[in-house]
Amino acid sequence: MRKSALLTLFTASCALAAPVAEPARYWYNMYYIWLVVAVAIYLIVVIPAIYFAVKYRYRKGNETAQHVQENHLLEILWTIVPVLIVIYLATQSFAFYRVQRNAPEGAFEIKVTGFMWGWQFQYPNGKQVIAFFNMMEDPQTKEYLPLDKIPDTAKAYIPAGVPIKVLLTSQDVIHSFYVHPAKVMEDAVPGRITHLWFQINQPGEYWVFCREYCGTKHSKMAAVLKVVPKEEFEKWYGGPLPIQGKQVSFNIQ
Repeated sequence: MRKSALLTLFTASCALAAPVAEPARYWYNMYYIWLVVAVAIYLIVVIPAIYFAVKYRYRKGNETAQHVQENHLLEILWTIVPVLIVIYLATQSFAFYRVQRNAPEGAFEIKVTGFMWGWQFQYPNGKQVIAFFNMMEDPQTKEYLPLDKIPDTAKAYIPAGVPIKVLLTSQDVIHSFYVHPAKVMEDAVPGRITHLWFQINQPGEYWVFCREYCGTKHSKMAAVLKVVPKEEFEKWYGGPLPIQGKQVSFNIQ
């Protein structure tokens, strides 16, 4: 029983260490670092507080307390230790942010334009995919359709294991492009080009959502990324992957 529990814990740890998409691992790493630090600080504060509350609780006849004026060692410790923790969290967070923010060299660029209420994906060879909200919802129940009920023509094909750099803009209001498995999000702003990157390693179908309220159909403004092996992607794309790192033009509307 004990071995089984340890094996389950080990398996879960491995799963966390190898997310289905990048740069999600940095998001998870930062989350667990902050969680461990927060729990440790909580226990350091709460356990002594409970201990002293019980030990020095009110009793008749022991109301005289000892006055402690100063303790240089304690004052140095509770000043330096928090400063070191803050410096560590800040530098580690910035290091992870740089990785999450900057696309790897040679990433495959696509252009994504948000509009009320859908997404337009444009590829370097001119191929386009448009995902409109009514392609994603059941007309009767107004709920999201299962992935297998959404037509492939409304799905953006992505090669598995290849870093994708997305150049973002919007035709109308501010939207926010959120790639669920990769844990990355960036605003799509009218008149501006923003960017993010992701890499999905396992073939499958994954949701993209708008996470900036943009109107009555915001909740259904989604798209599906159809991640396929490189050979299948090139068959759909109509040719080999473009030279990685090739710049593509982007006209702001």
